[in-house]
Amino acid sequence: MALNTIPLDVPTRTYDDAGHDDVTEFRDHVMASRLHVIVHGPDNSWAIDDTVRYLRHLETLWSRFIPTSDISRINQVAGTPVRVSPETITLIERMVSAWSSTDGLFDPTILPIVIDHGYATSHVDPSMTTTLPATTMTAARYGRITSLADVHIDARASTVTTPVGMALDPGGIGKGLASDMAVERLIRSGDMGAMVSIGGDLRMDGVPPDSGGWLVDIEYPVRRREPLTTLMVDRGGVATSSTVSRTWKQDGQRCHHVIDPATGRQSVTDLATVTVFARAGWQAEAMATAAILKGSRSVIDHLEEHELSGLAVTGDGTVIATRDIRELVGAS
Repeated sequence: MALNTIPLDVPTRTYDDAGHDDVTEFRDHVMASRLHVIVHGPDNSWAIDDTVRYLRHLETLWSRFIPTSDISRINQVAGTPVRVSPETITLIERMVSAWSSTDGLFDPTILPIVIDHGYATSHVDPSMTTTLPATTMTAARYGRITSLADVHIDARASTVTTPVGMALDPGGIGKGLASDMAVERLIRSGDMGAMVSIGGDLRMDGVPPDSGGWLVDIEYPVRRREPLTTLMVDRGGVATSSTVSRTWKQDGQRCHHVIDPATGRQSVTDLATVTVFARAGWQAEAMATAAILKGSRSVIDHLEEHELSGLAVTGDGTVIATRDIRELVGAS
C-alpha cells in the first residue's frame, strides 16, 4: 500500500464536483453508521443501488440488534450448530483469524460485558435491543472459560457452533469486512475502481479517480470538524478505533465501547484514536481495536511489529506514527 499526502489547507474533494464524469458517489446510512460509496467506471448508477442492497443484506445477517440475524441466532443457542449464510461463515473465520493474530487483544466475544456496561440498546433505533440468554450473561460475570479457539466452523455444511456461554458481536470487524466484500463485488462486476466506507472503515481497490490515489481524511479527535490530514492511498483497508466517538453514560459515568479483554472492563488508555492501514478493511479494524489498548508508549512498536502503517492521537492531541508515515502526517 502506497501513501502520499496533500497539504492540510487543501479541502477534501468531492469527485462529482471535480469534472469526473465517470465517477459516481453516494452517501447514506447502513449498520448504524455513515455510508460513503465511490464507483469509478462508466454507467455505474446500477452498481450503487446493488451495493446498497448488498450492504443492507449483510446487516440483516450480522446485526446483533436484529433477532433473526445469523449472529443473533448463533448467540441464542450456543452449543448447538446453526446453519448460516456463506457470508457469515467468512465473517466468523475472520473473527477467529483476527483474535489469533492479535493474541486475543481483539475479542468479539465480549458482548455480554459490553451489555453490562450499558450498551444493550441501539444508539440509532432505541426500539432495537440485544438480549442474551441468562446463562451467557452469568458466564461472563463469573469469568469466561471459553475462547474463539472453541468455535467450530463447518464450511461445507455452512454451520457454526459456539461453546455454551459465548456470544459474538461483529461490531467494527463486520463493518470492515462489509466494505471489503462490497468493493470486491464491484471490481468483479467490471468497475475500474471502487471505495466503500462504513463508519470510517474503508476499503478501496482498482483505479482511483485521481492518479495519486484515493483521498482519505484522517480524523483529528481534538478538532472534530477538520481532519488531521488527507492521505492518498492506492488500495487496501483503513480503519480507526476510538474511545471518543461512541460513548454513553451509565450511573452518571461516561462509558465507551473499547473493552480490555484481559480485565473485562472498559479500557484505560491515554489514546483517543488509532488509525491503521492494512491489506483489507477487516484486518485494519481488528488491528486498530487491538492497538488502542496498548497506550501511547507501546502502540507504535505494536504496529511495526505487525508490519503495519498507522498513527495514534492521544487525549491531549499529540500525534505519533509509524516511521513510514511519520513525515506525511506531521507526527512526532
